[in-house]
Amino acid sequence: MNKQLWIEKALGLGIQEFEIYQSTTVEKEMTWFQGQMDTLVSSKVTGTSIRGIVDGKIANMALEEIDDSMCETVLKSLIEQAHIISNEETDSLRKPEAIEYVKKDVTWNMASTEYVKDILKSLEAKILAYDPRVIQVGYLGYSQGSGSRSIVNSLGMDVQDADEMQYIVASVVVKEEEEVKDASLVEVVYDFEKYDLDSFVCRVCDKALNKLKATPIPSCTCPVIFEKDAMTSLFAAFTGLFNGELMYKGISPLKDKFNEQIFSEQITIIDDPKNTDCLSIANFDDEGCPTSSKTLVDHGKYVMMLHDTRSANRMHTKSTGNGFKSGYASSVSVQPMNCYIVPGNDSFEDLCTKIKDGFVVQNLAGLHAGLDFVSTNFSLQCSGFWVKDGKRDKNVTLVTVANNFLNMMKHVISVGNDLDWSYHQVVSPSIAFVECTISGE
Repeated sequence: MNKQLWIEKALGLGIQEFEIYQSTTVEKEMTWFQGQMDTLVSSKVTGTSIRGIVDGKIANMALEEIDDSMCETVLKSLIEQAHIISNEETDSLRKPEAIEYVKKDVTWNMASTEYVKDILKSLEAKILAYDPRVIQVGYLGYSQGSGSRSIVNSLGMDVQDADEMQYIVASVVVKEEEEVKDASLVEVVYDFEKYDLDSFVCRVCDKALNKLKATPIPSCTCPVIFEKDAMTSLFAAFTGLFNGELMYKGISPLKDKFNEQIFSEQITIIDDPKNTDCLSIANFDDEGCPTSSKTLVDHGKYVMMLHDTRSANRMHTKSTGNGFKSGYASSVSVQPMNCYIVPGNDSFEDLCTKIKDGFVVQNLAGLHAGLDFVSTNFSLQCSGFWVKDGKRDKNVTLVTVANNFLNMMKHVISVGNDLDWSYHQVVSPSIAFVECTISGE
């Protein structure tokens, strides 16, 4: 693609500002089943999207295949699309800005196909030998990938970056008498030669085995710990609280609470796309705006919201560098990246000691239907275990946990120290709360 040709043609056709966004993804995925390689898939996909400003209106178009011969036809279609837009707002693309580049201080040792085969074969054998109650490895796979993106526009912007990753995933099926349970684990691996396979096997198998012999408990109101994975899922569902676009539209429950105390003083929330502890970092967002670390909640006080260029213009402020795409073909929207609740000092065992008697939520279901974002009320099916005298007592399943998120976050007993980024871009440590309503027997 001759990008300069497209830019010159766009300006010649009357497009005031023009942008080309391209992303390339290279992936290799392997799965293993019952002693042999099940699938091996390699792919390389380059996607292109263009944006143009015509009479102050912004139009978007995604292209799977790109050829310079189609330039004029595509650009005329983009102009027609802009003329259909009826909103009264005036949009603009971003001018180039100074970007402070940060690099992850890590070296990926990408595994060869033959090496991965040996790893998967060994993992399957270790999992099946771990405990007689392990009856099947339901899924065992490996994935590696690299990605790059670039943004070029008619205002002089020309930025690009790239990243890479590899991970393994396993799903284990266990059975005791007539009860069957399963569990999965995904783990990012920088170097398999330094990676502890036995630890991975132990964690995924124990995760499944600990679900056996679980029963409901009587309905009650009690102290509750949301274990880090469950708390991450719940927190991720409510990150829209800090979305400037939703704030502008009056949808966010925090619309009138800026600079107010909304959570416990133990809660601090940071969004930092440049956090090198995370799997992926971004020095600029998908509009080319430089990213930075931002404190959204400071010891319970709501101090900042997230913006892309459009939401920032609407609220007469500056973008926070949170204009991201879900994929090359999607539109830019306000999204958190590497957003987390700052961990405290207590271990998970300390949290259990502090609640003494209560419930630990390990798994949540129905997040798409069991919560109301506007009110922040939630009622979700869950499983976990009961804590008695500060120690794990019995496994629990088929119960629901209910509360109001904003209210619950004001009544924190303690924040754990077990923050684990893994492959997430939104994450939380385990947190102990004063109480939730548990509906069971």
